Amino acid sequence: MSLTIAFDAGTSGSKVIAAYRSSEYPFEPVENYFLVDPSVRPLTKQTYKDLLDYAEDGVGLGSNLVSYIDPKSGERVYWEVGETASRPGLLAVRDRKFEKLLAKVLSFLGYLVHVEMRTTELIKLKLGVLLPFDEIEDRRLLAQWLRQILGRVEDEDNLGFEFNGIAIANVRLETIDCKPEGYGIYKAYPGDQVAVLVIGHSDSSWLYFNKGMLNAKLSRTLPETGMHDFIRTLSFPITYELRAAQLLSQMGNKLKASILAELTQTKSDDEIQHLQQAIQEAKAQYWVDRRAGFSSLNVSDVRLTTVSGGTANYFSTELNQLFKELFGVHLHWCKSLMLEFFERFRIERKSDLLHRFADCYGYYRTLPGVNPYEVKSAEVVGGAKDA
Repeated sequence: MSLTIAFDAGTSGSKVIAAYRSSEYPFEPVENYFLVDPSVRPLTKQTYKDLLDYAEDGVGLGSNLVSYIDPKSGERVYWEVGETASRPGLLAVRDRKFEKLLAKVLSFLGYLVHVEMRTTELIKLKLGVLLPFDEIEDRRLLAQWLRQILGRVEDEDNLGFEFNGIAIANVRLETIDCKPEGYGIYKAYPGDQVAVLVIGHSDSSWLYFNKGMLNAKLSRTLPETGMHDFIRTLSFPITYELRAAQLLSQMGNKLKASILAELTQTKSDDEIQHLQQAIQEAKAQYWVDRRAGFSSLNVSDVRLTTVSGGTANYFSTELNQLFKELFGVHLHWCKSLMLEFFERFRIERKSDLLHRFADCYGYYRTLPGVNPYEVKSAEVVGGAKDA
């Protein structure tokens, strides 16, 4: 039995697309997308055991427990992954994604095998992982660790792992491929001298491809340029950052009082007006900072500049204006790729998931065994700016 997964462990949520076999008759192939809470918390053995008493009550993507032998130390480690692992306040975005990525991948694998596939048959996993550009050198270590835990297809035994106390030992790693964030966008729009800008929740990735090759010297990570940095500059107390980011994206530039009220304590007109003013002031400062950072990008030889990401969509008006003023460049917003994802997975037309999943979906299309999809309509998806 085969399983193909594209995994993008973003700060605001892990974006995952998987192709697998249905657990119900007639056991047909299934494709699905998943947005997983990014929170991860290390546990002691005792805390893990205590939480296991309640794990089976609500098995789903929301919150899960995972345990495995740490390939680095040789000792068993315990993690809580999902909503219950989150903490109030701003996110600790400076944590390297790779440090907790292993727990996130294994937790999702456990969910898929135990809940969605419901099988004990041998599963051959083809895994693709998108890593931040400044963490791409970690790819060899990630592959090594996953091979140690899951084993290869030819191995009779593997270490396996526990998902909510249930042993998962029937997954073997057939292939693993790691690419930098933005690679999926490039593969959707390949060509000579192509630049990709992905603005995520914490950082931005700028990738420069020349005749199919990534130019590492001209590519870079732009730290503290995402939604987190914007929210951090708000002169207003934010009790739950992910919820604030979701509401701000949902609202766009309209600053609707009915939506903003959810971020206030009293829901009074005075407090809502205070928040509206704080957002306007933070935006002004955010773009003073972005102008200084983005002006250092080299776009002199670029023939196509593509852009994606949930934060990019939120600031689409400002981004279009900035790149036009600085470089005379018209940004390409990956409309055709998002239209394909919209149709293939029946996404809501105006959902910001289209922008958040664009890179992951572009990458998913390149993985072995994934069938091409032909768009059936010419509908315009919400927020898309061009073909």
